[in-house]
Amino acid sequence: KRPKYRFKQRINRMKNLILVFLTTILLTGCTGMKIEDFNNTKPEFIPQDYFNGKLRAYGIVKDRSGKITRTFKGTMIGSWDKNGIGTLDEYFVYNDGEEMKRVWTLKPTQDKKFIATANDIIGESPMIANGNTVMLDYVMRTAYKDSTIDLSVQDWLHLQDDGVIINHSKLKKFGFVVGEIVITIIKD
Repeated sequence: KRPKYRFKQRINRMKNLILVFLTTILLTGCTGMKIEDFNNTKPEFIPQDYFNGKLRAYGIVKDRSGKITRTFKGTMIGSWDKNGIGTLDEYFVYNDGEEMKRVWTLKPTQDKKFIATANDIIGESPMIANGNTVMLDYVMRTAYKDSTIDLSVQDWLHLQDDGVIINHSKLKKFGFVVGEIVITIIKD
């Protein structure tokens, strides 16, 4: 009777662990930020105004455990054409010497809503401005070892009273956070 009893105990513990795991996933999956959380926050983030001209950026990259693995700095130049389409030209240099260039195209679809595309972004990203915040949600293809990997990114930019933007991004693969990027952006 004892071995059978222990086996049942193990099965019950496994069931409890699975239940706790699934409950945790469901609860944490439902508690994330939403763009609506920033209704009426100030100062109002208007991409056409802020992403117009030269900007400087300073950032860190964290791994899944929160350890800082890289730092970088960069410049961005934003402009808008007569049709209201924006271009944000980004150039970053990492502390290990790697250089990265990304050019975003921002096409307005509605008031404060855009479709954003870039050279290392798979498909299109919705870009929504609300209150003092802009949110993008996209899949980024990035170098990984001797190949590439596609990561889901939710990118949040928060405009502060002094004109500084605090930008934070969660990088996910198969729904699990594998890294984070934090950037401070300053308009020249």
